[in-house]
Amino acid sequence: MISPKLQRLCASESSVTSLTNEDPDLTPSKAYDKVAPEKLPVLLSAFAQKHSAKSNEDDYANVLEEDMEAARSCGNFDGTEPSKLFLKIFYHVLRTLENDPQAGVVSPSLMGSTGVLPLTIISVIPDIMRHYANLIVKAESSIILATNFWAASHASHIVTDALRELSRRRLEADLPPVDVKILYDRGNLKQVLKNHLNSKEKDYNSEKVQIPKQEEVQGITLQVSNFHIPPVGTFHAKWMVVDGKIAVLNSNNIQDVANLEMMCQYEGAIVDSFYDSAMISWHSALKPSLGAHKFFEEDDTRRHFGFSDSHTIAKTIGDSVSKETKEFRMEYLKKHKGYESELLGRDGRDMLPFALQLGTHHSSQNHELLDHQSSVKGSRGPLGTGGSPVPDPDLNQREGLAGTEEPPLKGQAAANTSHIGRTIATEEGQDEVAKVLAEAATPKEGQQLASIADASKIEYDSTLSAEAKRVRGFLGKLEDLTKHLNTTIQPNTRGNVTGLDNEARIEDFNPYILHPRHKPFPIAMVNRRPFGSPGHQSVRVPQNEAWIAAVRLAETHIFIQTPDLNAPPLVQEILDAVRRGIEVVLYLTLGYNDAGELLPFQNGTNEQIVCSLFGSLTSDEEKERLKVYWYTAKDMRAPVHAKTKQRTSHIKIMVVDGHIGIHGSGNQDTQSWYHSQETNVMVDSAEVVQEWLWGIRSNQNTHIWGRVDNDGVWRSKEEGRDDVEGGLSLGGEIPGALGGAKIKLGWLKGIKGAVERVQGAGGF
Repeated sequence: MISPKLQRLCASESSVTSLTNEDPDLTPSKAYDKVAPEKLPVLLSAFAQKHSAKSNEDDYANVLEEDMEAARSCGNFDGTEPSKLFLKIFYHVLRTLENDPQAGVVSPSLMGSTGVLPLTIISVIPDIMRHYANLIVKAESSIILATNFWAASHASHIVTDALRELSRRRLEADLPPVDVKILYDRGNLKQVLKNHLNSKEKDYNSEKVQIPKQEEVQGITLQVSNFHIPPVGTFHAKWMVVDGKIAVLNSNNIQDVANLEMMCQYEGAIVDSFYDSAMISWHSALKPSLGAHKFFEEDDTRRHFGFSDSHTIAKTIGDSVSKETKEFRMEYLKKHKGYESELLGRDGRDMLPFALQLGTHHSSQNHELLDHQSSVKGSRGPLGTGGSPVPDPDLNQREGLAGTEEPPLKGQAAANTSHIGRTIATEEGQDEVAKVLAEAATPKEGQQLASIADASKIEYDSTLSAEAKRVRGFLGKLEDLTKHLNTTIQPNTRGNVTGLDNEARIEDFNPYILHPRHKPFPIAMVNRRPFGSPGHQSVRVPQNEAWIAAVRLAETHIFIQTPDLNAPPLVQEILDAVRRGIEVVLYLTLGYNDAGELLPFQNGTNEQIVCSLFGSLTSDEEKERLKVYWYTAKDMRAPVHAKTKQRTSHIKIMVVDGHIGIHGSGNQDTQSWYHSQETNVMVDSAEVVQEWLWGIRSNQNTHIWGRVDNDGVWRSKEEGRDDVEGGLSLGGEIPGALGGAKIKLGWLKGIKGAVERVQGAGGF
């Protein structure tokens, strides 16, 4: 049960934000101590949490109606109807606060909330940074930006150029400065004594960081903080809050790497939770203060959510789906109903989990759905496949926000600045782009990389539609897609999908998912506080409990995409779920951060864990329910080992039963489970979650060519083809793959990997 004391904390009108509104001189850390007083020091509370925690599966399943009502009352879910599964998970999340009220890195009264999600980006880092830039230049009062690692790079210069542009606009219009706070983790010996360091200009403007000096951006105020709890309490969160009205939560750091990433933009009451969590993470005095934050219920301007003005690309549900996209998805469901395809995985069965999850989340209706899906019209699920109530046809009109639809773009020339952030590059201007890149790579003596271009010449997208159109307009061909997936660290990588690979459908790569207009849905923040001491004591925190409860309570399907998987609690939960009849689909990155995962107590590499999972299952039926895939990029027809630094995925998401989604910064490895500060949200929306799954399926070829055999080893299912560069022979394994083999001197490589992580070159 939830104790009366915890219920009072959740029902309190006090939060860190409200207290700092009342007293601007009050630091967020002192406000947090007032809102959620710690009963025990962090070390002792972690020990108490671990040893008082529930471990019996029945404790998770037997949540009573009064328990769910208590959980509902602890969240601000007014105007929505949380599902029973959501409330059960939230109930278990809340119970982690009993011994450690600060475990959630958010005021308890703001842990449960509601909101909308206008945009998801599933793409490379420059696309996400360009969206950051578009939000930054429109800021009116404040920006709080957090990342684990910040490295001077093309990704970071997209952000710093936007800060320069924001400064220029404020000065030109004679407007007050926008207050900008940047929080990152760059380990410093001084953090042994003080975990939050107010970074000096010489540090944040150094060659390796290159955030502008204050004198360069006089239209903004700039404060930078460096946060780490030695030795292993990493600040791993990645988000930005703009004007206290928009929050973006993403999987990527601000640096150049070859990752596929995921970012979501949130609006509504949930932004108050993000803002509160940001203040707690900042911890120290804000100089200058950000002023009083206006809560959602107090601010009429926040009631009009930022859905795109026109959905030219990604209308993805019901009758709003473009004819071409709708026909493709209908064909997809129909084809894989009977495992008819001989091209994909195991006779097409690798597609089936998506077909099921993208329909209803009730297991008894799954096969029925596939039999009659073509006759269903106008429902809320993608392609009219069910999963949510039928929409109100007058919703847009009643809100006065009806959208328009334009025909899908095909081969239309569009500006591609996603890799640069400083010039608008048409196809005719590629030479100029190359020149800018070359100059940026070799700045003149005494010249900062970020200041090469004149900020006044930067162009930014005016709407979400314009932003999506700019990116989507040039991705219809393999060579264009490959250029887009190539970043500055691997510009010469060549894609090897060909015209014969019809299932890959290059044209379906869609970085921007513009979610159709929807009403607010239930959301919960499921974070974890950092824990600096070695060991596995700090396990019962909101993030971990959300993951454990979701897996234990799943009734039909579990989907997880994560760069690395070795956290012992989750490994065991996966096995238990498979044994009780749940289908578990894992998308992992082959070789991701292998060196770092070889440290003692980290539990091993992805390959070692995958082989051990299959080795622990006894029957063919169980092994067939565990579907493991190595990430395969959209322009590739086989997985690529991460050590090549060519194609990797860094997405972190869990989907359960087709309507619960948990995403954010947390990996499924021991570091994220036991030590790092993480920010994640849990959403309860079949509509949004199903669109996430469509985006994940469409923006990679993992489901086509990534599946491992039932011993945990990937083997080619066909002979190498003449038209494919580097084609593998039948039964051939991926270069660099070691399966579950023991790695010689693994602990030495682990130390090397740990150093690389701190330097930003490893797999955080």
